[in-house]
Amino acid sequence: QLSTPAVIANYFLKTHGGTHIVQCLLSLLASVLGVACLMLPAFPSSAAVGATAAASATTVNPKSLGRKILLSSIKYQLMQQTLLLAMVKHASGVLGVVSLGASRIPQLGIRNARRHLELVAMDPVGQYLFYCSLLVVWIGWFGGNSGGGMGDYVSKLRGGVISIMNASAAATATAASSDATSSSGNASEDTAATVAQLLDTLSQQPPPWFLSQPTGGFIIPIVILGPVLLREIVSILWVFSDVLTLAVTSSGGATTAGRFCSRMLSGCRSILDAFMSILITSDQWRNADSFQRQRALAKLVSRCSLVMELAVGAILMGDAVQSFWGFAFVGSAASGGGGRLPFKCVLGKMACAHLYLNFLLSKRKKIAAVVGSVREGGGGAIVNRVLDVMIDPKKEMGLSEDDE
Repeated sequence: QLSTPAVIANYFLKTHGGTHIVQCLLSLLASVLGVACLMLPAFPSSAAVGATAAASATTVNPKSLGRKILLSSIKYQLMQQTLLLAMVKHASGVLGVVSLGASRIPQLGIRNARRHLELVAMDPVGQYLFYCSLLVVWIGWFGGNSGGGMGDYVSKLRGGVISIMNASAAATATAASSDATSSSGNASEDTAATVAQLLDTLSQQPPPWFLSQPTGGFIIPIVILGPVLLREIVSILWVFSDVLTLAVTSSGGATTAGRFCSRMLSGCRSILDAFMSILITSDQWRNADSFQRQRALAKLVSRCSLVMELAVGAILMGDAVQSFWGFAFVGSAASGGGGRLPFKCVLGKMACAHLYLNFLLSKRKKIAAVVGSVREGGGGAIVNRVLDVMIDPKKEMGLSEDDE
C-alpha cells in the first residue's frame, strides 16, 4: 500500500497530463492577487476631492490622498496580473490536453485526436484562455489614457506622486527646524499646496474611467475579475477536498493526521452542504450523487459567470464608443488632462470590443437559456428562494430533521 504523500504526489503529477500542480499553484496565486485587488481602493475623483478641499482644506490629508493614489495604481496592476496568471493557468491546461491527445494518437488515430483538440476551443478552458488574454491586452496595451499602456501610465503617475510627497516631507522638515511661530502659520498653506499638486497630477494623468469612483471603481473590477475568481476559488476548494479525501482514504484513519483530516473533511462537507442547500434546494443537493453535484455546481458557476461576462461586454463596448467619440468629435482640448488618445489605441479598443462580441456570440445558446429562464419566472423564483431562506434558514439548509 502506498503512503499518503505518495498518493497525493501522484494525484498532482499524473493528473491533466502532469500540469495539475502548475494549474493549482497558478489558481492559488491568481485568487490571492485578485482578492487583494478587490480590497484596494479605487482612484479618487479629482473633482470630488477638489470640492472638499475648497470647502475645508484641513479635512484633506495630503499623506492619505497620496497613499490612496499609490494603492489605486497597485490595484490597476494587480487586476492585469490576476488575469495574466489565470491566462497562463488555462494555457497550461490546453497544453496538457494537447500532450494527452498526442500520446493517444496511436490508439485514437489522427482524425479523432484532432477532433478532440478542436473541442477544446469550445471548452470552458479554451474560452477562458481567450477571455483572460483579451482583457490582458485591453488593460495592458490600451488601458492608459495617454495611449502608452498600463505600465507607462502607472510609472508616470507613481513617479509624480512620490516626487510631490518627498518635496512635501522635505518642506515640512525644513519648516520644523525654523521658527515655530512662522511654521505654524505656513502649515495650512503647505498642506493646501500639496493637495493641489496631487490633484493636478491626477488630473494630468487621469485614471481609466472604469477604475474611478464616480463610475463604479469598486463594482467594475468585481465584474471584470468575477468570472475568473469564481472559477479559480471553486477549483482550489475542489482540489483541497480531493487532497483531504485522498489523505483519509490512504491512511484509513489509523494515524493522527488521518483522523484530523477525516474530521476536517466532515466539517467542510457539512458547511458545503448547508451553503449549497441555500443556493440549490436541499432535496436536490443532498439527494444527488457526486457526479450530479459537480454538474449542479458547474451549472451555477457558469450562469453567474455568464451574467458578469455580459456586463464586461457592455464595459468594453462603452469604452470603445467613448474612446472613438473623444477621438473623432471631442478633440484634445476638451478631452481632459490626459489628452486625446492616439488612433492606434482607439482602433485597439474597438478591435477588443469586436472580438469580445464574437466571444459572446459563441455562447448565444447559453445566453438564450438564461434569458428564457428569467422570462419564465426565474426572477420571481429567486425572490421566493431568498424569502424562504430568510423565514426558515434551518429548513432550507436541511438542518431541521437533524436537529429533531
